[in-house]
Amino acid sequence: MKLSNPQSENKTTNKSPPHSQINDLLDYYQKHEFVEAEKQAIFLTQEFPYHQLGWKVLGILLGQKGKNNEALIANKRSVELSPNDAEAHTNLGNSLSALGRMNEAEISYKNAIKIKPDFAEAHSNLGVTLERLRRTEEAFRSYVKALNLKPDFIIAKINLSRILKRIRFKSSNPELYPLLTNLLTSGNITRPKDISACILSLLKNDPLIQDMLSKKIIHMDIEEVEFTIKSLEKFPILHYLMRLCPLPDLQFEDFFKKIRSSLLINAELIPYSSELIYFLSTLSLHCFTNEYIYEESEKETILVEKLENRINSTFAKSQHENIIDILILANYRPLHNFDWSLNIKALDQLKEVKLRLIIEPHQERELSLNINMLKKVSNNVSSIVKEQYEDNPYPRWIKLGKPIKQKSILEFFNESNLNLYSENIKNLSSPSIMIAGGGTGQHPIETACRFKNSKILAIDLSFSSLAYAIRKTKELSLDNIEYLQADILDLHLLNKRFDIIESLGVLHHMNDPIEGWKILVSLLKTNGLMKIGLYSELARQDILKIKKDFSSTDIKYVTDIKKVRKAIIDSNLVYKERLYSSEDFYNLSTLRDLIFHVQEHQFTIPKIKENLKKLGLNFCGFENKEIVSQFRDFYDQKSDIYNLDLWHKFEENNPNVFAGMYQFWSQKL
Repeated sequence: MKLSNPQSENKTTNKSPPHSQINDLLDYYQKHEFVEAEKQAIFLTQEFPYHQLGWKVLGILLGQKGKNNEALIANKRSVELSPNDAEAHTNLGNSLSALGRMNEAEISYKNAIKIKPDFAEAHSNLGVTLERLRRTEEAFRSYVKALNLKPDFIIAKINLSRILKRIRFKSSNPELYPLLTNLLTSGNITRPKDISACILSLLKNDPLIQDMLSKKIIHMDIEEVEFTIKSLEKFPILHYLMRLCPLPDLQFEDFFKKIRSSLLINAELIPYSSELIYFLSTLSLHCFTNEYIYEESEKETILVEKLENRINSTFAKSQHENIIDILILANYRPLHNFDWSLNIKALDQLKEVKLRLIIEPHQERELSLNINMLKKVSNNVSSIVKEQYEDNPYPRWIKLGKPIKQKSILEFFNESNLNLYSENIKNLSSPSIMIAGGGTGQHPIETACRFKNSKILAIDLSFSSLAYAIRKTKELSLDNIEYLQADILDLHLLNKRFDIIESLGVLHHMNDPIEGWKILVSLLKTNGLMKIGLYSELARQDILKIKKDFSSTDIKYVTDIKKVRKAIIDSNLVYKERLYSSEDFYNLSTLRDLIFHVQEHQFTIPKIKENLKKLGLNFCGFENKEIVSQFRDFYDQKSDIYNLDLWHKFEENNPNVFAGMYQFWSQKL
């Protein structure tokens, strides 16, 4: 935050501090020399108690250290001395918010906005307060206002991304398209899949989109396809979304399957146009990202084989390939699997398509050959699970919501709701962290970007997943993550211990989850922290029903998964609607992990409590702040958020609250 230095308005002030002392304080602060800045701020408040700047800086610094009551006193004094300083009111709001006094915080932020209507930071902070007060629509408007005032305001973008996960639009608002497009295209601020359902709900209220989706036709003729493709040019936000993640909507899915089919049937008749090439590029990237989850008819399969033969013949004769043929094939099959893929010249002008569909998969193959291995996997269940993830690296992603600022262990845990039984870990300057089950890199990358000076070891069973993770880590220029192929059951061979161990969605896929958990605990240092993610038995009742309904189906191949998926869509199962709301239903590897995993266990909170005791771990709290807020609403704001018996009763009354997973922290003493 860039500090202003308004003069105190109190007419009974003592003399002001010399400019040199003011400049020293501002210089220390702007250079992030916070220890010296705090000393100087304390000196000014003592020697010049009626001058505002010392109080203002002291309030900010105390807040950063988690000393919220002391910060509140300093920020109140700052406002008293300079009541027309919008920043001072915002700082006061921050202290009140940190103390959970949200109604008072709202007043402070609104005071700041009244003084300075274009103060984007105050609008964004007001949004956070309104969000915590469960006034979602008002919070959304505050974030939008902040970004309209300051389009590159990253914190406001992160705040907006978070709330969009819970918003579904009921009316058209094209004015939001540029803002949401900017959000999608701004680096790694958000996971596109997290906001995709929200964006689609907005688009589905657009009259033109409504008209396209509402047509009850089995096949599109070529003229209609051409008209539709040109119409879709008006929605760049849809193109961007399709290029970044699967679309979690069956209506859109059906719409694009019809277009894809028509383009295949008329492949040799379609006139070339820039709009067609751009759309085919978008659809090919989309199908690659959802891992070709769209089912195809027997007629389409035959036509795809003919198309493959035609392209094979073109390369065999060293003829110039047809760009339309190549892109239509890419809508049905991964191009990198063809021997001629690296020789395609027609894609040279479509750099994103060539990079993601051909170059990157080949890079991953090369990377997989040089990944360090702890020991050859010998456990039978581990081998089967490994095979699944070699076939389907989980999950395939383009962008993620990584933290914009690394925090020290002290800063992170001061800002958390965790109940640490020993605070010695806060003194660490360079934490060693293991990610047990690093997958395709999202988890280790986010952790590496969260903790300052951290050293990460990420292990996984799958070479394919690790290769994807290594490629993405290099893409983001991170150098504090080491990857290792290993089974949790063999980690005792590391002969190493860690300050923090995180393992999300892994233990419940082991033959004996508690055995694996016990091994991880043995690798954790005394006072070390562990973050675990486990499936909830209550939350997965629908999944268990599906598994039971289709238990007689032999799921061995991709085609089997697609057939069962179609059977679910065509069925009258009462619980399938809830399944459709999961983004995992719209991508092959995530669907396989969600429903068709070769090994799965579920847990209950009493079972977790029992095992924490056996393993010598103390429960520190659940990770998800939104769920914690719901818990407090269910009981009262002073309820004990560390009481697992209360959490069990809460989940029994809200069985879908842990639909993702239980994610919680514990500490080893």
